[in-house]
Amino acid sequence: MQGKEARDVLTQAKIHGARWAATAAQRVNRGDAAGALLFLLATTVLSVITVRIMGANASLSFYDLLRLQNGGNLQGSQGTGAGIYALLWLLAVVGPLLPSLLPRRAARLGYFLPIALWGIALAGIVSQVRELTNATRQFAGFMGNSRASRNMAGDMVSSLWSSLSFGFGFYLSLAIAVAFTVRGIAVLRQRA
Repeated sequence: MQGKEARDVLTQAKIHGARWAATAAQRVNRGDAAGALLFLLATTVLSVITVRIMGANASLSFYDLLRLQNGGNLQGSQGTGAGIYALLWLLAVVGPLLPSLLPRRAARLGYFLPIALWGIALAGIVSQVRELTNATRQFAGFMGNSRASRNMAGDMVSSLWSSLSFGFGFYLSLAIAVAFTVRGIAVLRQRA
């Protein structure tokens, strides 16, 4: 008897889920949906930063950077993953769809979620660069804080910066975040 009830519940869930998905597909702005899909691809599949270390290239996606900021490693199954950043990333991907799906005025703020994620990620990167700079200063202090040790620490930081290059995912995701922000401002002004 329980198996039949479980199948009935699943059947009802499929029917209602399909109905909800069809309604959502009709209501969502096609441009917003395309932008959200491109933002999803730009932040997960495409390279944001490539680091050249000892002749080898390591390409990182935006989501990989979020994992690193969370203190995890690049293999989500072995580390802590992106943690709270994963939720923020999901909100940034889905946020621009909210104005089409929800009639509430506050839903229009969903257009600003991708740029907010960019700001949070940028703040995390700046914090990590500061930590690296402080570590090189401590290293210079450990080496006697001589001019040569300070120059060596500075060379380490500059060689790290010169080994970085921005990928297509960086430019695409930032352009989409800015476009959604502009769209959000226009929608807020239009309906104000």
